[in-house]
Amino acid sequence: MTVETDQQILKLLAKEWDLKGPPGILDISDIVAALPLAPSDVFDGLKTLFDRGLVDMNSLKSSAFLTPEGYEAVSGGDWGNV
Repeated sequence: MTVETDQQILKLLAKEWDLKGPPGILDISDIVAALPLAPSDVFDGLKTLFDRGLVDMNSLKSSAFLTPEGYEAVSGGDWGNV
């Protein structure tokens, strides 16, 4: 997955975090609808971010949310960790 795709997902989840409070939970279908990406790219990006510990998911894998490390990567602009 590209860094640009990962950034878009992280920024969207961070926006939800800022608006509704931590951890910025969104249904995966809402993430797909909100971003100008193919659904497969969103799923691949979420898996990459999950593997890196920046995003977590509920047990049904239907919602995704930022970990504190993911929020720090977005708010600090530390894209080297993405």
